[in-house]
Amino acid sequence: MSAPTFTRYFDAAPRPRVEVLFSSFTAGTASVTVYRMAGGREQEMRGAINAAVAGALTRIDIEIPFGVDVSYRAEQFDASGVSLGFTASGVTNMNVAETWIHNPLDPQGATTVSFHGQAVRSIVRRTEGEVVHPKGRRVGVLVSGQRRGIEGVDLTVTTDTIEQVDKLQAMFGSYTNNLPPILCICVGSNDRIRLPRPFFAAVMAPDERDVNYAMGIGTQIVTEMIGDEVAPPAPGILIPLLTNADINAFYATNADINTAENNLAINRSYNLIGASA
Repeated sequence: MSAPTFTRYFDAAPRPRVEVLFSSFTAGTASVTVYRMAGGREQEMRGAINAAVAGALTRIDIEIPFGVDVSYRAEQFDASGVSLGFTASGVTNMNVAETWIHNPLDPQGATTVSFHGQAVRSIVRRTEGEVVHPKGRRVGVLVSGQRRGIEGVDLTVTTDTIEQVDKLQAMFGSYTNNLPPILCICVGSNDRIRLPRPFFAAVMAPDERDVNYAMGIGTQIVTEMIGDEVAPPAPGILIPLLTNADINAFYATNADINTAENNLAINRSYNLIGASA
């Protein structure tokens, strides 16, 4: 078994991302679950939950945060589901200046935004509980539960183009496309914003406010958003960037595919993304 290796992509197709490649596993490994550690928090990597393997695995992490060290490791399982232990960890870092937002179930709709001047100036993490006053006690007694995630945070952003604001609005669903209103916000490396990286927020009522578009002198729009920190959509749900349709559109026949590439190489043919469009 070996630590993963990384190929970083800084383009907007659809947003900066990293390929996580495990080239070998412990003998007898039939499936793996990949974990990402960033900012003191370990999360399952989207699309790499109980993933079947045949000696190697590659996945694109489109939720990788920016400006912090990010480590990956995989737990290995045999055909009966018994853990064979973890691989070694590998560490990478994406230095991306811009803040990117996307809906985890629609990664192709990612866009850059800029936080508005008063955004994220207050961050509240409430603890469940109350102070009670038992008879005979001079001071109250705290009955508490768990501390919650961030609540009611101002996530207001500015967009400079109509394409940007259209993409942002599409993240909340449309007349023909139902999406849960969950945003994956990856704060830019240069932004002094104390949100978790990455930050998943439920935004129920985005308020689009014109700045200079209606006057015909620009295309700047402010979208006022108040969000609560939530768990991301189930990480087992993957919307792939590279599809079978892309591969089939590039190669004329299955024989051509078998002649040209092995399975791992096919899965890493990221230059074919969008070939079926």
